[in-house]
Amino acid sequence: MTDNRYAVGSTVYIWRRPSPSTAIAGAYTVVAHYPSESSGRLYRVRSVLGTEERMVPETDLSDVPRGADTLERTPRKRRSA
Repeated sequence: MTDNRYAVGSTVYIWRRPSPSTAIAGAYTVVAHYPSESSGRLYRVRSVLGTEERMVPETDLSDVPRGADTLERTPRKRRSA
């Protein structure tokens, strides 16, 4: 059995991009791991805002971007000086 990339309790980021997942981009907390023969590893994730919970494939997840506020839906844009 292979290890999951993200541990239960860790914060991950879902990017808005074309994919089978309909999850909204933003920061999520991993709630559980599930095996899937058809789409690889699946994760049950909950929004850090607590407004939604869903299943997403590991391919839709990434580490939280540096400088992103995890309470926002999208990473902050840096202001130009």
